[in-house]
Amino acid sequence: MSRTDGAEAGKLKIGDHWNVISIIALSQNNPLKAVAEFVENSIDASARNVAIIRGKQKNEYYLRITDDGCGIQDFRYVATHIGDSIKRKLKVQGSGDIQGEFGIGLLSFWTIGETLTLTSAGKDGVARTMQLVKGNPSYAIRETGMLFAKPGTELLIHPLLPGIRSISAEKI
Repeated sequence: MSRTDGAEAGKLKIGDHWNVISIIALSQNNPLKAVAEFVENSIDASARNVAIIRGKQKNEYYLRITDDGCGIQDFRYVATHIGDSIKRKLKVQGSGDIQGEFGIGLLSFWTIGETLTLTSAGKDGVARTMQLVKGNPSYAIRETGMLFAKPGTELLIHPLLPGIRSISAEKI
């Protein structure tokens, strides 16, 4: 676009990335939609089986979602590319069965609980976890040191927020 009238033009930029990530996470306020986002991620990973468990351990309620999909190959990419979904690129290339496309669904765990822990084995067969904490811009990726013999991913959210603890299996 050519400008000869002295006007200034440019591209919009984000000044405070963490602030925008927080706004996106807080804009998702339906915990059932959050669970649907996680299940869609499992479907996109070619999972044939998805289990959703709401339980209690050591007086702490949790939500665990496990699948037998292809797993998460690159936790670092997932953590550092909020809003830049690989799935959007796959859709453009013609993969029509993909559900997600915006790269923000994982943030919806803020509507369910305080801590999100993802566990999955990469192509190298090494099981890793990635942990995110509500309201905290940091992420942590670690090798688990345990065998993860089957493909797939485990998502664990704990402790659950007070209003989520009573959600029944029928609602989910």
